Amino acid sequence: MQNAIIMRSNGAALIGFVAPFFGVVGRYPAVTAPISAGDISFNREERNEVESMKKFLKRAIVLLMAVAMVFSVTGCSSSGGDTSGGSQAATTDPNQLVIARPEDSDNLDPVTQDGNVNIWLFGLTMEGLVRASDDGKSIEPWLAESWDINPEGTQYTFHLKPGVKFANGTEVTTEDWIWSIERARDTESSAWAFAMEAIESVEAPDENTLVITLTEPWAPILADLAMFNASVQSKAYYEEVGEEAYTQAPMGTGPFYFAEWQKGEYVLLEKNTNYWNPDEPKLDSVKFTVVPDDNSRVMQLQAGQVDAITFVPWNRMEELDADPDIVAVGLPSTEVRNMIFNNTIEPLNDARVRRALAMATDRQELMDVALYGYGELATSFMSVNGMYWNENVDYPEYDPEGAKELLTEAGYGDGFEITLALDSGNTIHATMGTLLKEQWAEVGITLNLETLEKGTINERMNNLTLDLQIRPWTNDMADPSQQADYSCIYDNAMCLMSGWQNDEVEALVNEAKTELDPEKRQELYYEIQQMMADELPFFSMFYIPYPVAYRSNVENFIQTPLGAYRFQETTK
Repeated sequence: MQNAIIMRSNGAALIGFVAPFFGVVGRYPAVTAPISAGDISFNREERNEVESMKKFLKRAIVLLMAVAMVFSVTGCSSSGGDTSGGSQAATTDPNQLVIARPEDSDNLDPVTQDGNVNIWLFGLTMEGLVRASDDGKSIEPWLAESWDINPEGTQYTFHLKPGVKFANGTEVTTEDWIWSIERARDTESSAWAFAMEAIESVEAPDENTLVITLTEPWAPILADLAMFNASVQSKAYYEEVGEEAYTQAPMGTGPFYFAEWQKGEYVLLEKNTNYWNPDEPKLDSVKFTVVPDDNSRVMQLQAGQVDAITFVPWNRMEELDADPDIVAVGLPSTEVRNMIFNNTIEPLNDARVRRALAMATDRQELMDVALYGYGELATSFMSVNGMYWNENVDYPEYDPEGAKELLTEAGYGDGFEITLALDSGNTIHATMGTLLKEQWAEVGITLNLETLEKGTINERMNNLTLDLQIRPWTNDMADPSQQADYSCIYDNAMCLMSGWQNDEVEALVNEAKTELDPEKRQELYYEIQQMMADELPFFSMFYIPYPVAYRSNVENFIQTPLGAYRFQETTK
């Protein structure tokens, strides 16, 4: 890597260095001297071209600063032009789908794991009584063909699909169902036990029926049961291999099963020949390789060494989609990218200050520069692709002058100094931080940028010793209760690690979980969203799609807004 960079005022050297990051080499080949309004009279087209060039140069400068910030902590550790990813070979097998992703799994037990890098694979390997629809907004029958609900709404009787087998060929029994759901509810170390907390008992009057009794009427119970941790798993297999080995290769009923895991290299899923639907899956296997370097993933896709890549760098999306052999798309997601305020420290414990910071943030510029225009400005803490999203929330908009007035009203008219923690290696967040430093300076706020390793950020986040951090959220279930629980109830996750507490909002969130009337539930969630916008314990900045690219010969590549992969019908 080049360590010293000479930045000329005309920007030519800067463009030459930064252009590879954007995939726009030669976009402005004629720029050799600075241009000012006094040099020449411009017509409208020329003026637009200059404005476009100015935006490009700003993006280049900001990204260069962000990249420098990242490398100042992480060093020159990328694999550069190496397209092998350390262990990759060209794939010519028409029956195997190879997907390169930046990170490896760390625990494949649906009950005890934590993180999307594990969760998203369960849509291929695990199945429950019900599942979320492909659009992530409703629940549909799955291993339960139907169910009955008692008049009180406290007991669900599920009628099971007959003849379902685990991937090893053993029959699924009601004992497996009872063990699986009780384990999901009772495992104290599970981050997902909350989804089963309303379950009082699980019983089986016969081999084709499962009865779940609740402690009280619970509106999100079907969405809870559609989560990965409530999927049916083999009790006998778990007892045979033991708790530790189970985290490496659990046993489910999905169209694929975990066949091999080479840590740091790949996870291989093989076709479940005992799958209850004999027509699925179409593929023989799916292989998730680990390629941390963004450019290496892109090059592997272009070379046909892999069939698809995830977390495509935003600056390469347009370039890849222009290739007739590749489809690059932002898939609908439930991701919300948030600025988390530490509500336990001054001056962030004042809602006026938090709102002022939001109003001082030009999110459109952040989205254009850091995300290359992909995404949508958030108008609520809840996902635009989730149930009960309120499109009419009065949400803070960019207004620097209004921000100054709020700061003066709160007693901070002379500004203050604050620090944003950035996770090392994340160029997008570093770019946002660089822009925010400039934007907030306009209202008198000094923003310091501190780059830390991910583990350090997580530790300090849990101890509430960070001022500010940027953190994503994605839903794991179709019902909004999960997102509301994590965002609004202190005991769950300190309100997304913001340290904020509000008894009135918590009461509304709990009421929404026991309200069975959909219209009344919607009213409650609409009210919750407005209250959160008024208090703003954290600032939801963007709704961001999943950036995915795959070879054009791949058909039916499905990832739901909840993140789950569904490749039952996928072919090459």
